[in-house]
Parts: sequence; C-alpha cells; structure tokens
Amino acid sequence: MAKVTKSRKPVKGTVRLRHATPERNLLSIADDGLLCSKAKGKMKVVWLHTAAKSTWAVIHTVGRHGGRVQDVVVLELSIPRSWLRRNRRGLWYSTRDIPPGRIVDVVDFDSLSESPVEAA
Repeated sequence: MAKVTKSRKPVKGTVRLRHATPERNLLSIADDGLLCSKAKGKMKVVWLHTAAKSTWAVIHTVGRHGGRVQDVVVLELSIPRSWLRRNRRGLWYSTRDIPPGRIVDVVDFDSLSESPVEAA
C-alpha cells in the first residue's frame, strides 16, 4: 500500500479536498491512484469535495456504488489548483488522474461520525 503522509500544512498552490470511495477500492487506489477511467458517470473525471460535504459524499457514494455507509472511506488529498474545475459549491472535479502520492490522510466512518461537541 502507498505511504500516506500526514502533513497538516498545505503546500502553496495546492488545495485540500476529499474523495469518498468504497473501502474495497483502497488497495487499487493505493497502487494506481484515482483514475478518471474508473468513473461511473457521464463525465470521466475524478470527483472531489470539501470537508463540509463529506457526509453528503458518503451517502452519495453508497447510492451510486451500493454497500453501507460504514464501508465507505474518505481520502483527503492535496491537489494542485491547476488540476481542478469547480462544479458547484463544495464540489470539484479533475480531468487528470490523481497519483497515490497526493493522498494525505484516510478518514473512516468512525472518524466521520464522531460528535464535534465531544471532540472539543
């Protein structure tokens, strides 16, 4: 599996975005990255979202690919802004494949479902 670097400091010219995917895809993503050719929709792109849209993205992923919300993971990525196009508020896409080295963190269901009140 690819090495995940945990750096909270963004690199200049990059954007921190997330990608929700079924957990069964993690090994392939760790080896090959996020590939436009694997897209299931009309547009062969990699879809990304902001942290605020993670709940929506997990539910959307389950609806699109099947499974349970507990089986979806969210990848946090550091992407050059020049690779991105904005679709609508909180939703972006890339027409380029995203290599595994761009993965900064993997967020699982337990982390997403934590109460922000208890964490404070």
